[in-house]
Amino acid sequence: MTKENLISNITTTLIDILGIEITNKVKDILILEMRNIEIREIETALTISGDRRAYIITKFLACKKLAGLTERTLKAYYAECLKFLETINKNIEDITVDDVRYYLALGKKKRLSDITIDNQRRYLNTFFDWCLNEEIIKRNPIRKIDKIKTTKKQKEAFTEYEIEKMRSFLVNEKTYCGRNTKEHLKEIKLRNIAIFETLLSTGARVTELINIDKNQVEEEQDELIILGKGKKERKIYLNAKARISIQNYLQTRKDFENCLFVAYDPFKDNLPHRMSQAGIEDMIRTLGKRCDIEAYPHKFRRTAATIGAKKGMPIEQIQKMLGHSSLNTTQIYVNTSDNEVKISHEKYLN
Repeated sequence: MTKENLISNITTTLIDILGIEITNKVKDILILEMRNIEIREIETALTISGDRRAYIITKFLACKKLAGLTERTLKAYYAECLKFLETINKNIEDITVDDVRYYLALGKKKRLSDITIDNQRRYLNTFFDWCLNEEIIKRNPIRKIDKIKTTKKQKEAFTEYEIEKMRSFLVNEKTYCGRNTKEHLKEIKLRNIAIFETLLSTGARVTELINIDKNQVEEEQDELIILGKGKKERKIYLNAKARISIQNYLQTRKDFENCLFVAYDPFKDNLPHRMSQAGIEDMIRTLGKRCDIEAYPHKFRRTAATIGAKKGMPIEQIQKMLGHSSLNTTQIYVNTSDNEVKISHEKYLN
């Protein structure tokens, strides 16, 4: 066992007890204090009680959690790695490129989309890269498998008509409040308007939105610092509609929770709690169904980027607004209609 393996094993055990932040500090201390210490094996082999595959997957996920991956991404990794290892049913060290090809071919046979199969390949590649770095395997069997070519369908942003239709519904509909008691109807209605306007103004991810606290928002404040993907801080900006809708909502709040957006649990005496990612996703999808519009939270990011681009916002600034590390990703988000291309063609090439 190497020194790095030992430190990794210790921090993996501590993460659920101490949390990510403190565990990372412990890891830094261990690395510093053990810099002049040599680790030598006494046993000829490492013996792991119980299911070794489950142990390795758990350790892999703990390392990824330390790296800042979201719970949703961790669950996706867990499901894919477990399904693969159970299907192949071999020791991890004995898995070959042909095993991986066989597994991906099963997906083809089940008529999974090329995008889904390539996602399987990506998840497994990350897992086996980690196994390689941890010296569990000698080579990554995925390395010889090329990226699966996929036909990328352009995802559309909301049109102006769709935005106004949903906004009008939220403002005028009296019964769109889910399973909450009458005492919270007005509050929930104003909360949903505030969520709608904040998503549209900021292009924030839902995971970023649900972690905003009430004490971060002041009446005249038009910017917030949020913790984005990969635990990176960035600023998001609230337009007038978002600021006013948030203040209108907060004025109805009677609870003492510090989170910006709360939900009420009908099965626990309607006690307030921080609104979940699933809660916001359900609210947006329900809104879309009632307005006969395909709506989901991520579509607001694409819409914010598209609106910004149409009004002349430089692509680099849109990239920073959305928190993208790659400009190529941002360019995918910006929708340009055929009519806009036609107008530009007439302007520049006629």
